[in-house]
Amino acid sequence: MRRILLVLSLLAFGCDPTDDGDAGVDSRDAPSLDANDEHQVDAGAADALVSDDTSRELDAFADDTSAERDAFPGDLDAFAGLDAFAGLDAFAGLDAFAMPDALVPLDAFAPPDAFASRDAFVRPDARPSGSCISGATGAYVVRFRWEGSGAGSTASVRYEANTLPDTSRWRVTANSRSIGYRPVFDDIFLGEGGLDLSGTGFIDVELSFSGLSSLSNVTLAIYGRSFSTGSSGSFEWQTFDGTGGSGLVANSAPYEWYGADATDAFTAGDDGILLRIYPGPPSGSLIVNRVELCISE
Repeated sequence: MRRILLVLSLLAFGCDPTDDGDAGVDSRDAPSLDANDEHQVDAGAADALVSDDTSRELDAFADDTSAERDAFPGDLDAFAGLDAFAGLDAFAGLDAFAMPDALVPLDAFAPPDAFASRDAFVRPDARPSGSCISGATGAYVVRFRWEGSGAGSTASVRYEANTLPDTSRWRVTANSRSIGYRPVFDDIFLGEGGLDLSGTGFIDVELSFSGLSSLSNVTLAIYGRSFSTGSSGSFEWQTFDGTGGSGLVANSAPYEWYGADATDAFTAGDDGILLRIYPGPPSGSLIVNRVELCISE
């Protein structure tokens, strides 16, 4: 019984139980590898096949490259070297960057007229010359004005004339008995504008009458108006030798000159004069554009 089962198993796997050879290899299915066999590949023919195929492929690649090269507009020589960029000469050195002549001249940055004049800060000993312009007469004149850069700006003094024999003492300031005072330039819409001389404010003028042997007349004049919409004003003065006051100063525009005789407040030969000018009643407020002293021996 076991022999019958073995035979059936061998038949199921395709084996011939009667074959005495190797059951795994059929010699009839394997070709001969004899060197003289007609199926042996000729080595020279293989070399020729490879050589021919490679040559054809290289030629085809060369043709394709040539075709692609011809596809560009123009010739590739157009890109040859740095000549295509015209060298660094194309940038013309630093000249391409607007030589200094192209820069805005410094004159373009000149300060506005409101600040421009250095005369507004001329030292008193510069001795500007001139004559009386207030309508008064005199052999000598002292005159200054107030300037600013706009309404509400800080007022600064400009020395216009001093023809006295001694100009070593000449200084003008605006002050007040109030703490934190700042001289203000105002009233630019109704006139030239000037120092707002109101309340406890005052102007100090330091002068020397050295060289004058006598005094026949001293006229003190201001150019401006009363800085009040409802009333006129006036101005008062004081020195170490005397005091005085003017007539009325109108509140109307345009500005006018208002003068007063101040001879009694000065002494010939005095080299330490301090003249103080106040706003007076009824308004107690003035706009002072200019101040002038006309002196006669």
